[in-house]
Amino acid sequence: MRLPSLIALRTFEVAARSRNFTDAAQELSVTPGAVSRQIRLLEEELGVSLFDRTRNTVSLNDNGRRLAATVAQAFELLARGADELRGQDEGPIHITCAPSIASHWLMRRLNQFSAENPDITLSLEATEQLVDLERGEATLAIRFTTDDTPMPASELLFHEAFFPVCSPAYLEQYGAVREPRDLLRARLIHTHWRNTANLHLPSWEDWFARYVGEPGPVKGGMRFGLIGHAIQGAVSGQGFALGSTALATDDIANGRLVLPFGENCRLATPWSYRLAWSRRSPPAEKVRRLIDWLLAEARASVSGTPGQGPR
Repeated sequence: MRLPSLIALRTFEVAARSRNFTDAAQELSVTPGAVSRQIRLLEEELGVSLFDRTRNTVSLNDNGRRLAATVAQAFELLARGADELRGQDEGPIHITCAPSIASHWLMRRLNQFSAENPDITLSLEATEQLVDLERGEATLAIRFTTDDTPMPASELLFHEAFFPVCSPAYLEQYGAVREPRDLLRARLIHTHWRNTANLHLPSWEDWFARYVGEPGPVKGGMRFGLIGHAIQGAVSGQGFALGSTALATDDIANGRLVLPFGENCRLATPWSYRLAWSRRSPPAEKVRRLIDWLLAEARASVSGTPGQGPR
């Protein structure tokens, strides 16, 4: 049995998947010319063409499609075997998530997990950038996604809903809040959802439209690009913010925030936070231990905080 060059096969796998030699070159950190040369070498070794080439484009032909399916399966098996071996080493478990969920929920818990699991090393990257779990860019990711988006290798952490919150000191200063209309003269903290304009997440305008029947004082007040900053503004007494199930739960439980309407006057959403991992193979024992611990923490967060059940 004589295998073609593994470098050429790897180059072909990336080129077949991306359908573009330039994109393949970027992924492999080589030049487009180097990709083209490796594909030519593979074609010469196999004695068949793999791509139909025109002046400006390339596309897989029948030979290329057959080989692409086989090569993809082969690299999948190799990656799975490597993952199994990685699960036996003492390397860190890499977690990635957005900055807000990192600072307002996850980071507050990792010290406790590390104390209970001294044999596990953790690495956290708080970023808005999505990483590719299938390519091993992280071990676990907390993803903000719609409830109906299929994510086979994942578990639900939180259903997301939004509701008014403020600090106890600001509520005492502001006075009694008995019904939604009482917030018409309040100082509001807004989130303009930087980098997430297409998510259609609720705003104060939505809340007032739903519960008061008019837009409300949506032009004044403080404005932040991240909901985590808006919640911190509420904690520091800057006004009322729309808190969320995932991000306000600890501040409510610790008394830094209060819900003037309790479980009422909530805006449900189709969004949720899910804990995700690679589909290639079952999580290693240490990873599974962390997954189960985080799921238990999420359940405890929701059940232990007044007003946090989805409505």
